[in-house]
Amino acid sequence: MKQTLTDFRLLLRRSLFSFLIISIFLLSNSFSRESLANKALSDTFISIVKNTKAPVVNIHTTTILKNNTQNRGFRIKGHGSGVVYNKKGCIVTNKHVVTNADEIIIRLYDGSEYKAEVVGTDERSGIAVLKIDAENLTPASFGNSDSLELGEIVLAIGNSLGRGQMVTSGIISAKGTSNLQITGFEDFVQTDAIINPDSYGGPLVNLKGEVVGISAIPPEQAAGYSGMGLAVPINVVKKATEDLIKYGKITRGWLGVTAQPVTSELQKALGLKNNLGALVSDIEPGSSAANAGIKSGDVIIRYDGKKIKDLLHLRSLVKGTEINREVEMTVIRDGQELTLNTVILKTPKTDTKSKEGLFNNLGMNVQNLTKKLSISLGYKGEKGAIITNIQNGSPAFKAGLRKGDLIIEVQNKPVTSSDDLYQAILKIQNEDDILVFIKRPDKTSKFVVLKQKKDV
Repeated sequence: MKQTLTDFRLLLRRSLFSFLIISIFLLSNSFSRESLANKALSDTFISIVKNTKAPVVNIHTTTILKNNTQNRGFRIKGHGSGVVYNKKGCIVTNKHVVTNADEIIIRLYDGSEYKAEVVGTDERSGIAVLKIDAENLTPASFGNSDSLELGEIVLAIGNSLGRGQMVTSGIISAKGTSNLQITGFEDFVQTDAIINPDSYGGPLVNLKGEVVGISAIPPEQAAGYSGMGLAVPINVVKKATEDLIKYGKITRGWLGVTAQPVTSELQKALGLKNNLGALVSDIEPGSSAANAGIKSGDVIIRYDGKKIKDLLHLRSLVKGTEINREVEMTVIRDGQELTLNTVILKTPKTDTKSKEGLFNNLGMNVQNLTKKLSISLGYKGEKGAIITNIQNGSPAFKAGLRKGDLIIEVQNKPVTSSDDLYQAILKIQNEDDILVFIKRPDKTSKFVVLKQKKDV
């Protein structure tokens, strides 16, 4: 019995020893695998940074104050980054990096500097294309932003004056970020990678070393998105850049519908499964939509293979479509899904660019607030644009604007004349809603949302 107990203890000791050896082996093997994985990821990051050293440039700007009497002639310096687009000296960046700049200097990775000219800018996407007199540059490798996945690792890369490359890492945290009122585009890629100020206009790069976005304006300018990085998808950037290089202007696709978001009330009334898509209310004769057979009441839920999240998403996809390209759409009509095909046409010219045409399109007439009018209407000491007439049924009428209202702000920025009002609305692009602040002769004041037609 005693011998048996001794043998059992010996066996137990050996078993525990074996278990300990196996555990140590498994743990060390696990640590080894984790270490190898970390090294592989680190090596990938290092390789990407090295390969993007030449295509990522520093942009140094100088703006000379001209209108401010006290500080006239004062020079304001600015910095940002850009990406070499082709070997012929074209560089793409974010528009805000070079806005109002009197001089733009591009510094390449080797320290050489060149004066740059602006080829063109795209107000809608916020992209600017620059040109320097240099040959055989190293262009970046561009990816496909449509294939980005949530959680995918990306690097935000910039070129800082005096400090060289700047790199941060993160993941794709959202796609199709909109309703920020930053640009007319509103279909951003969102990342938790911190984008340094000197990196604005620089690339967002995937683990293949491909540029998948160009960093947008500082995220603190987008309410609710502080701490998040925003980038314009590279597919949008490439189309805008090609248009600006070839034609000096942007060509936009046009479907030819007036549409509205699918609210929860409309979803219930139409018997839809969800509130995704865009509800068509009107079709322009001879348009791509008319040629496709789209009807009023249709809900467009898919465009060119992509599910439509909302009206802004549909608008961005349509305007980014190459002219004369055939696309397939899916609509819900009377509870049934229908597949329709059409060729996307170019946005027709309108007269809304003119001052008279723009105000007529909104359904109101305005003029400067003269001294005589300010006294007679009770606006003494005020500045702004006075409404002299409202057309019944127009966007201005539906917004509740009245004859005699004084518009003093647009998008929270002051306007002091009808010209100010015209320029402020032009900058918004004519597809977006307009937030105006008005005063009335009875001393009341209020914000009014002037909803324009949602043409796509």
